[in-house]
Amino acid sequence: MVTIMLKYLTKIEKVRSINKNYHVNDRQAAILDYVCEKYLSHKACHINEIILLKTIGSQATLHAVTKELAKLNLIKVSMDLVDNRMKNVLPTPLALTRLRALVAIFQK
Repeated sequence: MVTIMLKYLTKIEKVRSINKNYHVNDRQAAILDYVCEKYLSHKACHINEIILLKTIGSQATLHAVTKELAKLNLIKVSMDLVDNRMKNVLPTPLALTRLRALVAIFQK
């Protein structure tokens, strides 16, 4: 059991290292993972959904984190073609590269 726990902790440390390479903190990682999950599930992700993720932070914090992720070129925010009041959020190729690096850790 101890060996499994140590393997887990080692993998988590590698995850933190990858996130650090992309200048992503834990809160940003949670939002980025949410956006990637929606994208990979072929579901739309809107800014409003992200701002309502209260387990991650307040609305103001989530809005600020979303802006930071856009500045880091990890998400792209664009107007919805059907409803101009909505903003769509998509992961960028850089975000998907980060996700592939994370997946590689857990495949070992």
